[in-house]
Amino acid sequence: MKVFSKNLRVSLSVVIFVILVMILILSVTIYHRIGNSNSIWGTVFGSLAAGMIVAIIQYIIAWNDYKQTEKLKELRLIEVLLNRAKRNKYEEFIQKASRNLDVMGVTACRFFNDFADTSNGAPDNATVLLRALDRGVQVRVLLPADNYLPASKKSDSEKVKNKYEELRHQYNNITIKYFEHSAAHSIFRIDDTCIIGPVFPELESRNTPALHVMKSSPIALKYMDYFESEWEKAQNSRDA
Repeated sequence: MKVFSKNLRVSLSVVIFVILVMILILSVTIYHRIGNSNSIWGTVFGSLAAGMIVAIIQYIIAWNDYKQTEKLKELRLIEVLLNRAKRNKYEEFIQKASRNLDVMGVTACRFFNDFADTSNGAPDNATVLLRALDRGVQVRVLLPADNYLPASKKSDSEKVKNKYEELRHQYNNITIKYFEHSAAHSIFRIDDTCIIGPVFPELESRNTPALHVMKSSPIALKYMDYFESEWEKAQNSRDA
């Protein structure tokens, strides 16, 4: 039988408040025991008690701000992205990837166009995905089947399939699968961090907001559970 079945979680704001109150009680107690408010120590502890009262009042006023800050820390939020158009940011992520790279979206056409250029003389920043594959990074791409795409996206899907056929003959650590419904979420996971957000049917993914969070974030964990669930049900590219 476990005596303690749950971890005791005490927020930092509560700890600080308790410490302030304890210092106040201690300083007031010593002040009264000295009994002489005109002595040096009486002045010191009297001033300390007054200062603690002011500090506690200020802390109570700012309490809500402290709680909101703690909530953000619990979410392990790195950055709020107003859009996903910054190519160089994704380039840096892929360059740093050492283990896993998971992508979920609508077509992933921009992902392959920007970072998997196999043409002769391609610039370094256009081949970062190829170099990640060379390093042994496991790449998984999860997309909707063609019959769940708008007509305007069908050509992009075909380009991605052709690129994948080209890559899979050289690399065995990249896989594309297709799920049988419209895309609702966008996920870009790089090792221990994720960029996650919604998919809006009438809006290009580059113009939609997203959250950059640690993979251990409660939000990211839900998204990655969703990714894994969809991955298990999805069909391989050649069967889609």
